[in-house]
Amino acid sequence: MCGDGVQFHLIMAKELNSDIVKGYALKAGAKVAGVASADDFDLSREGFRPADYLEGCRSVIVMGAPSPREAFDNIADYTTSRNFMVTKMTDVAKDVEKMIKKDGHTAKAVSSTGGRTVDGKFSGHISLKHAAESAGIGIIGRNNLLLSPEYGTCLWLSAVLTTSEIVPDNKQELDYCDGCNLCVEACPAGVLDDLSSFKKKECANYFKLVGGKFEISCFKCRTVCPRRFGSGIEW
Repeated sequence: MCGDGVQFHLIMAKELNSDIVKGYALKAGAKVAGVASADDFDLSREGFRPADYLEGCRSVIVMGAPSPREAFDNIADYTTSRNFMVTKMTDVAKDVEKMIKKDGHTAKAVSSTGGRTVDGKFSGHISLKHAAESAGIGIIGRNNLLLSPEYGTCLWLSAVLTTSEIVPDNKQELDYCDGCNLCVEACPAGVLDDLSSFKKKECANYFKLVGGKFEISCFKCRTVCPRRFGSGIEW
């Protein structure tokens, strides 16, 4: 009790661990979740590391959910599903952010639609696919997409940054591509020809923003992949 009669209560933050935050993610609607250390992003460009978006960030909680398989039947259904899933995963991240804040921790949601343009190129606040790879959700394949063992190329991602330090998941060490070159041969823009440099600008010619939503005219890098549906589990 203070001298002026005002009583201060010490609010203790709930200790977070991997099981808790993954449980939050699944409750919010994700199908998979993993944890990466913010230290894994030290080699990322300055301005696009987790700590650049949330000061003092220690952990990155990455979440994913797949489009339905029938969305890959044609470009129109794929575009509609893509736009729906991006919105859904943004909402998932916002819900998890609220849960972590309720536990007394600092957190910030990251959507695939958020970011900024530098030198004429738009980049997300962090690379979600690299975050997912660091969090053990999958590996980045020859097609420059995340390949999940369960859901192949079908996952859509979001993340939550937190200043709480959570034990990260182990990265996967498998090579799902194993010499396959189908995506390289199928790409009409040749953006995958050089392993050391993905031609982002050329790829961007195959989608445009209309009324705040993307219209996509090519998604061959996803459909030709033999692992596009992962292990074949039902979802």
